[in-house]
Amino acid sequence: MKKLIFSICLLVFIIPPTVFAQDSTSTSLSVKIAPGELLPVSVKLSNFGGGNKVDVTITYGITSDKNIEIYKTSDTVAVETTNNFVKTIQIPFNTSPGIYTEKTSIAYQGQAAPATSEFKFNVERKIFGVFQSQFLLYGGITLLISILMVFIGYWIVKNRTTRFTPIDYSNIPKHERVFYELISDTILGMRQKVGDRALDVVSQVEGITLDENTGRVVKLTRTPSKIIAELVAGYEKILGEKVSFSFREPR
Repeated sequence: MKKLIFSICLLVFIIPPTVFAQDSTSTSLSVKIAPGELLPVSVKLSNFGGGNKVDVTITYGITSDKNIEIYKTSDTVAVETTNNFVKTIQIPFNTSPGIYTEKTSIAYQGQAAPATSEFKFNVERKIFGVFQSQFLLYGGITLLISILMVFIGYWIVKNRTTRFTPIDYSNIPKHERVFYELISDTILGMRQKVGDRALDVVSQVEGITLDENTGRVVKLTRTPSKIIAELVAGYEKILGEKVSFSFREPR
């Protein structure tokens, strides 16, 4: 009987490890597949025995990392010169996630030595069509970005509210409260236009004590009308134009 010389080429998805040997193993775990999906295996057989057909039995098997066989099937093909084909293996739907090995072996009459080729692949479930690890990764990133955006938005709103919201002076006696509110609103209006440069103007006006962190008027020791006039004059000097402010309704 004439000798059959063969080679087995395993192709998984699009990028296969190509092997031309009687016994070979690939340890790449870049291949990932979900239960129920099809695993393509490309097989190439070459017969240099002078054109005589030889029946070759090809056995495909899948085992877990614990060496438990979850799939096995065999096909017989006649090889005269060459025979190339793709065998699709459906991963059982009840396959547990983990690392598995696909092993392809051939046998024929008069074979001197066994011939096998194998590679490892990863079985992983999918969530909404995306592999679970990728879903968790992308979901985690999205969640972190969302939390960060909420935090940044809260910080912006809080700081804007702190700086540009009229300050409550209900603790000030009613007959003095209106003056505190007028001066506070004047400072607030200017801070909205020129930012914290408004505080520089306040520091140059006598008779007013201001909390620079909150913009709250702490104490007035001069006539409020004179303080307001000097504040407005200082602000107009900064802007180089006349300014006007809106004040809250007296209570």
